[in-house]
Amino acid sequence: MAESALLQVHGLGHSFGAVKVLSNVNLEVPHGGLVGLIGPNGSGKTTLFNLISGYIHPRVGEVRFEGRSMAGVPVEGRSRGGLVRTFQTPRVFESMTVLENIMAGCAKAGGAGMLAEMFALPGARRARREMQEAAGEVCARFKLWALRNEPTRTLPAGQRRVLEIARAVVGRPRLLMLDEPSSGLNDADVRALEHWIGQLRDDGIAVLLVSHDMDLMGVVDTVHLLYNGELLVSGDMSTLQADPRVRDVYLGA
Repeated sequence: MAESALLQVHGLGHSFGAVKVLSNVNLEVPHGGLVGLIGPNGSGKTTLFNLISGYIHPRVGEVRFEGRSMAGVPVEGRSRGGLVRTFQTPRVFESMTVLENIMAGCAKAGGAGMLAEMFALPGARRARREMQEAAGEVCARFKLWALRNEPTRTLPAGQRRVLEIARAVVGRPRLLMLDEPSSGLNDADVRALEHWIGQLRDDGIAVLLVSHDMDLMGVVDTVHLLYNGELLVSGDMSTLQADPRVRDVYLGA
């Protein structure tokens, strides 16, 4: 693996009790790269995402981000460092407006502290203005400006997914891990999602994408097939589609 890669996964393995879920997984995501991960249900994709993002810790192997070992670094620390993930079901604040949801994505950069916020000190007011400005710019860019004052609970599935990505982007991630972002979306929403992933590339944000949507996977540079906890095949999408092992275990051809 190239030492210059943004994300490096070395020999990662994990088990739950006696059940082995992942074994000797090696992959990398280059700076600004788009990498895909496919596999049948139960192949270990979500566990791999949880290991990389820090929700669980590997039994074997190592995750490195920007050359630094992530051993012992909690979820919040990884997020502040630029390693951010989404979930299969968008996690948004239902009672907050669209703009407030996006502001939550840059709250960690405000720096005013809880005490200053409580007493409305000048530093807190200044930080809040900066957050509003940054959130407003991202809100407009992601075509959500007309909905900025709407409660998030009123949004349909496609817009909720775009909102989740916008909230992640406002925090200036280096790597965005998208877990089944097309789940529950119609064809038009998936095409819009392809557009936004392309915009992430233009911004220099690397993406690690898990999806069952083979059309959506067409946007990535490299795809890995995970099967029974092991990486079976890696390459571009045309290479995987032509590989008989992929057709046998995943595409069903």
